[in-house]
Formats: sequence, C-alpha cells, structure tokens
Amino acid sequence: MKIKKTAKRKFFLLFAILGCFFAFFQPTCGAFTRVTDSGDGCPDWPTCFGSWVPPFNDINAVIEWSHRTSGTLFGLVAIMLLITSYILYKKFNPTVKIYSVALVLIIIVGGIGGLVVLSDLNPAIRTVHLAGAQAVAALMVAAFVIETISPQKKIPKNIKVMIYITAVLAISSLLSGAYAVWQGAGAVCYKWPLCSEYIIPKYTNQWIHMTHRVISLALLLSILRLSIILIRFGISSILGKIGIALLISGILQTVIGASIPLSEFTVWSRSLHLGLATIVWMISFSIIIVIRNQERS
Repeated sequence: MKIKKTAKRKFFLLFAILGCFFAFFQPTCGAFTRVTDSGDGCPDWPTCFGSWVPPFNDINAVIEWSHRTSGTLFGLVAIMLLITSYILYKKFNPTVKIYSVALVLIIIVGGIGGLVVLSDLNPAIRTVHLAGAQAVAALMVAAFVIETISPQKKIPKNIKVMIYITAVLAISSLLSGAYAVWQGAGAVCYKWPLCSEYIIPKYTNQWIHMTHRVISLALLLSILRLSIILIRFGISSILGKIGIALLISGILQTVIGASIPLSEFTVWSRSLHLGLATIVWMISFSIIIVIRNQERS
C-alpha cells in the first residue's frame, strides 16, 4: 500500500522533533556527566572497561555510558532524518543537505568525545566537543524551522543586527562557561555578582570565571531588548511566541546561573544551567533562520 505524502511528512516531522530534543538533551546529559565527575567513568572508548555495557555497581561508569548511549541514539535519529527527508522530497533540497551535514558532524563529535576520554579530559578538546554539539543543535533547529515556520513579514535591519549579536553572545556565554569549569575556574568565585570580597579579581581563574559572567550579563541585556521587540510583533505571531520563549529561557538561565554559587554548586543547578544555555542558543539560532527564510522569500 502506497504511503500518502501527508503520512510521510508526519513520520518525518516526528523524527525532526526527536532531533531537536536530542540536540538539547545530549549536551545537558554531558553537563550532568561533567558535574558528577563522571567524564572519565569509562576510561576507554568506545567500550567501557573493555565491555559494551558498564559495570552497574559503578555509578560514574553508568553515567558516562548513558551519555555515550544517548549520543548513539542521536546518531540513529539523524540517520532516520536523512532517510525520511530524502524519501519525502526525492532530491537534495536544503533540508536534506542540512541533515546530511548534521549526520557527518554527529559522527565527528562522537569521535571527539572519544578523544576527550583518551586525552584525560583535556579542557580544550572538551570545549571543541561541546562546540560541535552546539553546531549540531543549530542544524537541527534550522531544519525544523525551515520545515514548520513560514516566512514572516519584513523585519527591520536594526533588529537583524540584534538577532545576530544575541546568537553570538549565546554561544559565547555557553562555551566560556564550560571552558571555565574545565579549567577549574567554575567554583573559584563563591559570591555573586562579585567574585569574592574584592571588586577586581586577583587570580587568572577568577578572571576566566568573571569573563563568563560579563558575557552572560551582556547576553541577558540583549535578550531583554530583543525579546521585547519580537513580542511587539504580536503575541499570536510566530515572532512574538519566539520572543516569549527567548525571554523566559534567558531569565531562567541567568537566575539558575546566579544560584550556582548561592546553592553551593549543586549538581542540579550546574546541569540545568547548561541545559538552559543550550535552549537559549537554539532559540536564538532559530530566529536567524526565520529572518533568512524571509530574505529568500
């Protein structure tokens, strides 16, 4: 029996949603792996202590193995996205091309994840690993926006500049925060908004930490300004809804980030902070794709 195109599209969109979910979940799961000190839970790669399943009496190994398994599932979803999108369109249109690049990038990021383990959790390689994961997230949300959101009315040029600035600040805040943690600077500033009793940081790690806070503050101000402008397009409009989502996620990310030193660096606050940062990045990039669609229409 021949499958109708509408059924094919629904099947494809199901995987598109799963792709966006895993794009968010994988870095968040990685953050949980990091903050629980489970990054080296499995000392070898791709196996764990020489086996394809972890020793279940070792919680750190289970957490690290779970992160790897999530990445494998993400790869399978990416394969299905490439297959279903090509079946749907029968040609290499922008959506199929995006999913092709995403699949290749997921494989590369997985390999870099292996290097992270084999390099004893080198901070630079871990940052590249996270950057690759965020690039995949951008591709997933880009394809989803192209498939589900129609071109919007003309957006003023000055707003376009703000959108790009917000996106750059979002990814800069995310990566600078992760790098600070991996350099051992995540907990050196035990007060907020200041680093310690001193207004000016004294040590290199404190400067790294405070640089992340400054970038995050600039991001929050950019989000506040941009989201208010987008909401003025109308709450019922796509841009208005995206503006509300950006505003809520941006404020939550900042509040959770501020709560990290106040909550004595709990696992939940540190994991949730990176998860929300990923959401802010994905929303910011989705706005870029919306305006790019408008320019092409």
